[in-house]
Parts: sequence; C-alpha cells; structure tokens
Amino acid sequence: MKLILRAFVSTFFLTSAVAAASAQDIPKLKFNEVREIAPGVFFRYAQISATDKSVVFGGSNNIWIVFEDYVLVYDANFPKEAGDVIAAIRKTTDKPIRYVLDSHHHGDHAYGNAVFAKEGATIIASASTAKLLRINGPKEFEDAKKDRKDIAASYLKVPDLIFDEKLVFDDKKQRVEIYFFGHAHTAGDALLYLPKHKILCTGDACTNGPFNYMGHSDSASWIRVLEKAQQLDVQIVCPGHGPLTDKSVLGKQRRYFVELREQVKKGIAAGKEFEDILKSIDMPWHKEWTGIEANTRKNETRHVFDESTGRTMPWDLVEDFGIYEGPSPTKTDKGWAAPKKIVVPSLMPARLAELKIIAPNIFFVPVKTAEEAAKEALGADAVLGYCTADIVKANPNLRWIQVGHAGVENDLVPAVVNSKVVVTNTARLYGPNVSDQAMALLLALTRGLAPELHKQTSASGHWQKLKDASKAQELHGKTMLVVGLGGIGTQIARRAEAFGMRVQAIDPSDAIVKPSFVFSLEPPAKLMERIAQADVVVLACPLTAQTKGMFGKSQFDAMKKSAYFINIARGGLVDQKAMIDALMKQTIAGAGLDVTDPEPLPDAHPLWKMPNVVISPHIGGQSDGARDRQWRLFRENVRRFVAGEPLLCVVDKQKGY
Repeated sequence: MKLILRAFVSTFFLTSAVAAASAQDIPKLKFNEVREIAPGVFFRYAQISATDKSVVFGGSNNIWIVFEDYVLVYDANFPKEAGDVIAAIRKTTDKPIRYVLDSHHHGDHAYGNAVFAKEGATIIASASTAKLLRINGPKEFEDAKKDRKDIAASYLKVPDLIFDEKLVFDDKKQRVEIYFFGHAHTAGDALLYLPKHKILCTGDACTNGPFNYMGHSDSASWIRVLEKAQQLDVQIVCPGHGPLTDKSVLGKQRRYFVELREQVKKGIAAGKEFEDILKSIDMPWHKEWTGIEANTRKNETRHVFDESTGRTMPWDLVEDFGIYEGPSPTKTDKGWAAPKKIVVPSLMPARLAELKIIAPNIFFVPVKTAEEAAKEALGADAVLGYCTADIVKANPNLRWIQVGHAGVENDLVPAVVNSKVVVTNTARLYGPNVSDQAMALLLALTRGLAPELHKQTSASGHWQKLKDASKAQELHGKTMLVVGLGGIGTQIARRAEAFGMRVQAIDPSDAIVKPSFVFSLEPPAKLMERIAQADVVVLACPLTAQTKGMFGKSQFDAMKKSAYFINIARGGLVDQKAMIDALMKQTIAGAGLDVTDPEPLPDAHPLWKMPNVVISPHIGGQSDGARDRQWRLFRENVRRFVAGEPLLCVVDKQKGY
C-alpha cells in the first residue's frame, strides 16, 4: 500500500530560519547538541563511541521537522532519551508533536514510543517494523527491562499509522517523504527524505562509523537499499548513529558490505575456517572512515559468513514470497531428540557439502529413486525429495518429509495423511516464474498472437498483418479475477496491477491480508458474481477434493463473451468438456493453458487446433530462479529440523495444501 498523507495549509515560511547546509559545510556537533540544519529541521547528535567505553550510550540520533501546525519526529529513541528530545523540541518550537516515525523496531529507536504517545503523538512505522513490534516486541521489550530502568518503567507502544512503501507529509512549507526500500539493517527500515532541503535521514540503514549491528540484517538486500538511497538528490545525511555527514557515506556503507561479502565468499571457496577468513579481511580505507580495522569487526563478518553458508534464514523467502512457519515438532516439545539420519536425493557433491556445513552431525544418505528412499527410511528421521506410502510404512517413526513441488495432491495418499509425519512442500516459491507464464499466455491471446503461433508450427507460415488490428487488446483498464491468492496468485495480481488492471481475488483463507495491489479479496461465495465482471479469469488455487472440477459449465456461462480464461494451476480444477464447449461456441474469447486434463495432452486433442487457445506444456514452474529458491528452502528446512525450530511450508494434510 502506498499511503499518501498530505495536509495542505498556509504557505507561510519562517523568515528567520537558516539556509540548508551544503555538502562542504556540514556542521560538527558535540554530544547531545541540537542544531537547525535547514529551515525548521533540527538534528540532535546522540552520544556513542565504538572505542571509548567511558561514553555512555545515548541511543539514536534524532531529527524533528517543524511544519506549520505540528512537529514530526524521526525515531523515538529510548524512553529516557525520548524525554530529553521532547525537552529539546520545546526549546525550538511550541507546536504540538503530532507524529513520530520509528526507523525500525530496535529499542534505541522505538522504545520511547510510549513517551511520545503521552504527548499526543501518532506513532508511524513501515508494515514490517509494525509487525516486528507486535510479534517479537513484547518478549524483546521484557528482556530489555533487565538492562534499563527507563524501559522497565515504561511500556511497549506499537505503531498507529502503518505504511508499505511510501508516506508523504506536505503542507507547502515542509515536505517529508518516507520510504521503505527493503530489508537492510532490519526487515523494516524506513528512511526519511526532505527533498526541498536535500536531507536524508537513514536510521541504522546507514551509520557514520562502525556502528552496524547485522543480527537482523540481510546484507545482499541492504546493498540494494543503499543503491536506491543513492538515487536521491542528497547533500546532508543524518545517520542513525555517528555525526552528520554528506552523501558519500552511502557509498562507503555500500562499499563495506560489497567488499565484505566478496572477501568472505572468497575465503569460503578456498576452504578457510571462519577465524582465518576474519584475519584475512583487508580494507585499508575502512579504518580511514571508522577508525577501526575491518578485520576486527567479528560480528559483521560472522553474519556474512553465516549468510553465505546457509546458517541463517534466507529473508527473501519470507519477505518476497510470503513463506511462513508451520506446526512441526521443535526442541521445546516433550520427547524431542536431535535427528541423526536424513535421506536425500542424489545430490551434487557441492550441495551435499552445504548440508554438512549446517548439519555436521547428520548422516546423509543419498538415493536415486523413491524405492531406494523407502529402503533407507528405516532408522531415518527425515526424507527429502520423495513422498510415498512405502516410505511412511517403512518407518512409522519418520518425523519429516520434504517434497520438491507445490501441489501435493498425488503425495497425500491415506498412509501419509494418517501418519504423524510432517510434510513440507515448496508452496509460494514458484510465484515469479508461474505468474510470468500466466501473463505470457494472456498477452499471447490479447495481442492476437495465438493464430500466429499456430502458423509457426505449420508449413504455410508467412508474414501477415492482423486482418483487424483493432482487435488487439490492451490490459490497461481491464478487470482480472484471480481465483486463489496464494504465492502464485499474489504474484499474478502484482503483475496485473502493474499493467494497469483492476484485480479482484477469491480465496477461502481468513488469514490472508489484502495486498494494496488487489482491489478486492472475497470468499468463494462471491465467485459467480465476480466471474461475471471479469475480463480475465485466472485459476491459481490448489487441487483438492473440494476444488476438483470447480470450474465447469455454470462458470463458463457466467463469463463475458469477451473474457479470457487462464489456468496455470491444475488441469483437474476444470471440467475440460465444458471448457472446450465454451471455446467452440465462443461463450468465452479464448483460453491460455499451462495445465490440462489429461496431461500430457494427446496429440490429436481438439484443443491443439483451436485458434483461440494457447497451450504450454506445464512449464510454468521451470526457471533457474525457482531451482535456486527450492534448494535454499531445502537447506533452510534441514537447518531448522536439526536445530529443533519450526519448519517452513508445512502442508495441512487434511486440507490438502
């Protein structure tokens, strides 16, 4: 959701305010000093030192912007420092503090929320920061009480106003643009930009000095966030920690992560242990910037080392694809024991070596077939890549099966469903590639390519313009109905919205939060009503006992004659006879099919000869990116299984997905 908030009031400007500082004239401040760095923009420099232990940590830097009728504050700091900041604000203006933006969820940036809330302020945060404060916040806040009396005397105040990508405040006097560019220091870093003054407030997404805590970071994504920040027209950077500086700090921060990742990966490739890699880190320029040698930054190097060897969670699986934990045995369960044996598909030596890195005490048994997997299942704790009744029957104590595909309708035989084994799949990982395939099929139909594709397979193919070019349609302004808003359906909706389409969705789950790019999200009871309104209907739901044959004569009759039908889910969802009849009678305009029933589709099948049909041979799930995501999910689930943590992509065996 791009939530835009604008307050248009008087264009009156303060005539006594100072001009914005240039990049060559960055003011140098003492700890806790406040300086007006642009008209109505104040910076408070918090005390911090990476080398002097006598310097008491003063939390984060703070910035506040004085609008015509109110004040907006960047970062809430700790409770004690929040009080100090409020006192400092009162010396600069008597206008009410109406908004406070948490740059992220860490205590030195968000635990002062309650103090500002007592002043009547609304707390703002990105969706990810708000989620972290709500889910992880209570425990982390309780833990923090042990170290600070001010936290113990306060309470955790969660955000009130939440944004996804961009939030704007503009009263013609001041303009503030708040951005979420992606996972950097944390999953929810919000940057504040003042375009009129060319000032960027970065929180801990960019610090000026050796103040990078990487425990909640994704270093690859962090680099991309910094690259986006570098596109802004900036003269002054107000970092989360460290002194005011110019835009060059964004490049220094980015360079540090790029070179650290390169040098760590080089060491891993050479077979070096972590301590040897740490000693080998060589960045002379880094000390000039921070005053500290790069090879003394053990925690940051360890984090990148763990990222590169699969020892940490691949955050993109959660943030980009919506993968989530499911109910599965963990080390907190009574009787849990560390696993010892895992059966795996016949892997390349390098892949097997990756698993040994994250699970050195596991005996991995490679097999080539499901039959071999069943033979080796006895005494195993888990089986990866295969799921059959024989495997479960061979070992009633088997704890986990990981399959390599999303649809599990063929895997969930009675023996598996009735067993205690946890089944995980690769749901949501194929969203990008399958949604690309769906849009390719749709565009082939709307742009009049379907007849041309048929000509390309015949001997009579030749260059010929469309007889009626006006029949080539554009997607802009059309309505798409996505049936099934899971990982694939969500990615299709995102792409359709980018084409200018109005996206409606049907899904039975109450747990799905409607994305900003989806106009409406409704239960299956609304299906027939929405079908009649759609210019394109896309099936993206799983095949279960309840959904088998769900799209038949009634549904096709309800569609517009000008509408297109796209199926990239499963052929069994559709009454094939009813679909062929609708296509022949032109009850619908055309169909794009990556899946059919039966499959493979016989050579003489009538669908092959229909000019208003485009067929691809169930290739939507294939791509290099999908294979990489599948492997990283396998590796992460092995890490979790061995560590006794909840598994990802757990299948509800009763529901069938």
